[in-house]
Amino acid sequence: MPAPETPSGETTEPPSSPEPPSPAGVAPPVESPVDPTRSGPPGRPTLQVAWPWVLCIIGLDYLSTLAYQPSIAFGAAGRLAPLVTVLVAAVTLFLALPVYWYIAGRSPHGGGSTALLERVIPGWFGKLLILFLLSFGAVDLVFTRTFSAADAAEHLTHSPYPAWQATLDSATREGETFRQSLSPTALAWTEGLWNRQMVVTLIVLTISTVTGLLFFRGYTPGFVRLAVVVVGVYLAMTILVVGSGAVYLARNHHLLVNWWADVWAGNWQPDRNPTPVGGWAGLIVVCIGLVPYLALGLSGFEFTLMAMPLVRGRPDDDPAQPRGRIRKTRMLLVVAAGTMSAYLLASTLMTTVLIPPTALTTGEAKYRALAYLAHGGSLADNTPAGDINPAFGLAFGTAYDVATIAILSLAGLSFALTLSQWIPPYLQRLGMEFKWSVRLGLLVYLFTGMKFAVTVYYGADVDAHRAAYLTAVLAVFGFAALAAAVDVWQKRKRLGWRKSLRLPPLFVLAGLVFAASGLLVAYERTVGAILAGGFIVVVLAVSIVSRAWRCTEFRFDGFAFADKATAYEWAKLKSTDFPILVPVRSRMDTLAHKEVEVRCRHRIPGTVPIVFVQAELGDPSDFAQLPLLRIARENGRVVVHITRCASIAHAIAAAALELSSDGAVPEVHFGWSTENPVTANLHFVLFGHGNVPWMVQTLIQRAKAPEDRKPRVIVG
Repeated sequence: MPAPETPSGETTEPPSSPEPPSPAGVAPPVESPVDPTRSGPPGRPTLQVAWPWVLCIIGLDYLSTLAYQPSIAFGAAGRLAPLVTVLVAAVTLFLALPVYWYIAGRSPHGGGSTALLERVIPGWFGKLLILFLLSFGAVDLVFTRTFSAADAAEHLTHSPYPAWQATLDSATREGETFRQSLSPTALAWTEGLWNRQMVVTLIVLTISTVTGLLFFRGYTPGFVRLAVVVVGVYLAMTILVVGSGAVYLARNHHLLVNWWADVWAGNWQPDRNPTPVGGWAGLIVVCIGLVPYLALGLSGFEFTLMAMPLVRGRPDDDPAQPRGRIRKTRMLLVVAAGTMSAYLLASTLMTTVLIPPTALTTGEAKYRALAYLAHGGSLADNTPAGDINPAFGLAFGTAYDVATIAILSLAGLSFALTLSQWIPPYLQRLGMEFKWSVRLGLLVYLFTGMKFAVTVYYGADVDAHRAAYLTAVLAVFGFAALAAAVDVWQKRKRLGWRKSLRLPPLFVLAGLVFAASGLLVAYERTVGAILAGGFIVVVLAVSIVSRAWRCTEFRFDGFAFADKATAYEWAKLKSTDFPILVPVRSRMDTLAHKEVEVRCRHRIPGTVPIVFVQAELGDPSDFAQLPLLRIARENGRVVVHITRCASIAHAIAAAALELSSDGAVPEVHFGWSTENPVTANLHFVLFGHGNVPWMVQTLIQRAKAPEDRKPRVIVG
């Protein structure tokens, strides 16, 4: 039946019907087991709304780009900015969109490219790639907030509203007077930090951080309504600015003719000598080389997939593969990419042609080109912007500043809400315990401190933040292309495709484009790569220490039964009188030979039942495990097959403790191992298969069970 709706159109997941009680620590039987750890991070929001409302949440990040992208485009490409933006739009529509269209169908539960990458590249190498991806995601989170706050400050500090300017001047003077009263050491430390841009940025960052505390539990109907209102107002006002500019250019097409003449003559930058293009080929090559510096216009795709659980699908959607949600998310991606590309092209062309170059690079239009027009600033032909639209002026421009600041502030906040449910679960897979840190809010304090530290260190300079932001965005796109390409390659390999056709050319091209662009930006401005590298080093060090320290925790989330027959057989085993558990390797020749050997060596009478346990490793890089259990009878002998194990010792200990919960307490019989003790311990910590008898004994002794119900471990 359909999920209930609230008056505003949101829905929440209906409460699930109570499951019949199952044995302690054992998951209920399932017909087709699905590993939830591979479906994306847990703890996703249950709020679901129609996809246009989710588009407004995504639009906070997408549309906020318009506040600074036209100015940044001119600063990087000069008069070539519209042509380079055409290439950025092409990359958006023909490379980024197909990649995320595909990932939306393969990772529909909010994990995005991270969940797909974890699934297609398991093990420690996959975990390392995910760590790299999370590191750049963390950089993206920090610099999205600081970049947006710094640009919001640019809109405030350059707004010609008299009362606001007087307040800023007074606050700056008082702050400088106070700074001069400090000690010489403190005066030296604060040199250059106290200015209007810095003060306003810190104020905006503080207000947005406090606002985030209102939504610390995630997306709520109130946040959705707020996003709809802010995006609606900003979009309407931006349509008026861009549309008025387009009409003005249509009436004064000679401005376009003059712009094209400058492009063809090589007069691209106002402070440089003309450089002849040398024909179409030379012009295209120059534009391609500038694409990486305008890549901020691509942001928003990964955010869309992480917010995918918010999209309300069909009532009959399969929980494992919700086709309705996938189809609507893909529709959302197409609408967002098409709309954003059109806005970027129109706004970049209009601002490049209409606004004086000096205003875009050093004047009042820097990082706020559309707001400059909304305030009625002078045009390149010395006519006021009021000629574009009589409504443009102080009142309309101030209102547009307010709308822009609101969307910039909420853009960083919405991204932070999503990443707060994205980063911790994957770090926990590495063995890092985050439950206590979440309770204390340490992760929030850490990222908040990083935001303020980065803002102060870079002096709230938008351009200084841009390089790190660019590096993170391009890296995330590169990993997404890699995940999609590997997934397609693996599917084609299983289907028996010829080797030359297994790699998807489009995804490979996308990966190469994003990787090359990211490396170019990182080479010229290393700040983003350095911060991501620092995050990797810290997380790896903490993870290694934490995993080694916690290796003897139970790390067991229960068993999932392969079928109902297994559940029935397992219940029978639990009532068996004094069963003997004998772990065997998966490559044993015959169970008959093994049974004779065990009974003779361990002096087990023929009347005592023996249960063979065959545990197989799954992904040992995982920390917690939910093994799949299947019971079979082979020539009258009971064999318990346990697969998807992150640790052999943990799986065997869990099976023994489960069997001892009701009936007789079993014994676990092992043979001696000649493995080196140091090697065995390393294999146990890293690969889940070393030092099994000793660790089974240790785990059983540390289990929370009565002493008389703990199985005995015998090695002989």
